[in-house]
Amino acid sequence: MVRKQTAVVLSPEQLLQYGKVDPSLPGLVVRARDHELQREFLYAIGSLTAGVIMFLSVVCGYIYLVMREHPKAAIGLLGTGVLGLISGFVRARLRTGEHEADHS
Repeated sequence: MVRKQTAVVLSPEQLLQYGKVDPSLPGLVVRARDHELQREFLYAIGSLTAGVIMFLSVVCGYIYLVMREHPKAAIGLLGTGVLGLISGFVRARLRTGEHEADHS
């Protein structure tokens, strides 16, 4: 079973073991971990930005439809948009919970 690393960097003991294999290996491992953390951060920022854009689109669409005197369509848009956001958050939390349970 492969366990995902939960620490930001490897412990000094692990880096020392890598250094025994090849002296340049600890530096490569630290740089690879740094690149992985940067990708995870950009993914998180992108996801948050997409969520904000979706939320603002739903609210602006709701306001537009209400101003054009289409209240039923506006309520439908707001209801499906909000339910979509809620289900997305629930799925993400459940996925995170399953991932953490696998590593226990």
